[in-house]
Amino acid sequence: MRSRYLLLISALVAFSADAPVASQEPRGSLCGRVVAVSCTGPSSQVTLQLALPWGGPTRRLVIPAALRPLFGPRIEDLYDLRSVCVSSDPVAAKNDPLQVKGPGQIVTTDLPLLTPLPNEVARTCDSDVTLPTLVRDVKPSFTADAIRAKVNGSVILHGIVDRNGAVGAVVIVQSLEPSLDVAAREAFEQWQFRPATRAGEPVPMALSVQMAFTAR
Repeated sequence: MRSRYLLLISALVAFSADAPVASQEPRGSLCGRVVAVSCTGPSSQVTLQLALPWGGPTRRLVIPAALRPLFGPRIEDLYDLRSVCVSSDPVAAKNDPLQVKGPGQIVTTDLPLLTPLPNEVARTCDSDVTLPTLVRDVKPSFTADAIRAKVNGSVILHGIVDRNGAVGAVVIVQSLEPSLDVAAREAFEQWQFRPATRAGEPVPMALSVQMAFTAR
């Protein structure tokens, strides 16, 4: 049994299930909940990770760097943890990642799940911050309950790295199995970072982490 994790501030990699899941999305569109929004720098592309309502692998939506200004500042506040539908032609809708061509292509279909973060909390797509650097991680344990059930999949968590590099305010935004959800959360809360900075000063930053569990 093993577990692995992925910092979604640096890359978004969708979990691959052992067997394909039949698509149930409306023709010409892709709908689901955005479980992570990330950038790798102030002028990078934006990647949205989309969890589909019927389960299976997550999908990636990519907003090219050149189009970022069209979406305005704090792009995470537009889409993070929101249900969205992305219009596309049927052929392009099968691509992973799916390239987004403009704000009108993404339609939100619900209200935000979380209260907007204070302005002092930076996001990975902010143009004036340096991202935090992981200095110590704790790997989650594969629990006995999950081993017996032969669970495979990922837990996605959202948290805030404070000015001292500690992780707090952790919430699970994509659940897998109760005992693995707890294991992932407890592990993430023990991580330590060099904090994000703005103009050379430490600032708290919100980020997402994907922890994948594979039963052998």
